[in-house]
Amino acid sequence: STQSTGEKLTVQGNFFPMPSTAFIQDTRTRLTVLGAEPHGVASLESGWIEVVLDRRSMFDDHRGLGQGLSDNIPTPATLRVLLERRTGHDNDGKYVVEFPSLTSYLAQQSLMNPTFMASKDLGHGRKGTNSAQLMRAMSCDEELVNLRYVDDATSLMITRKLGFTCNIPSTCQSIQYKDSRELFIRPVMVKPHPMSPFHDNDDQQVNNSKPPKPMQFTTSYVTFLPNNEIKEK
Repeated sequence: STQSTGEKLTVQGNFFPMPSTAFIQDTRTRLTVLGAEPHGVASLESGWIEVVLDRRSMFDDHRGLGQGLSDNIPTPATLRVLLERRTGHDNDGKYVVEFPSLTSYLAQQSLMNPTFMASKDLGHGRKGTNSAQLMRAMSCDEELVNLRYVDDATSLMITRKLGFTCNIPSTCQSIQYKDSRELFIRPVMVKPHPMSPFHDNDDQQVNNSKPPKPMQFTTSYVTFLPNNEIKEK
């Protein structure tokens, strides 16, 4: 959401929650702050962005906590700063809702969803390196939200189409909608499903003719087929 600084408010009244991303911009440049943890953020002066890492207060500030803050403990804070060049104007002088750039989305995903590799110790300092790839690379403007286990042959896949500004160029070239079945190495059958796994859908096959709209979630059941059971769809 877009926030503005109120001159008649106190300093703490001009701080707003930053769940993951905050940015300030002018007609040519955008400065984005990405965080792996939620923080408070404010822009008290022009060209100034301030992120709260820690704070103490002996009294309730009437911002929802209901008590003072005096029991601080060390907590991790991982931040990235991204400076981007803007190439155009979305609003033509009018108020519009701004979106992050595609580059900031990709940088944010690496913060929020880091890759952890688990290996087995084979003794004598050797570790197993064999891995089985399940999916191919998705389009840059699509995000895999969840691939949830249902049974031994079926998983519930939730994806999201990212909504990003077109005024900041990106180095990613793979912005192309892909059929859901093309994302997997093994042959699969994809069936659309409501967002809740407790409801069923009468459609037998997912309709991939129309790509999802920006910020739209897509939910489907993915059934893995034996390698010799490749069917023409």
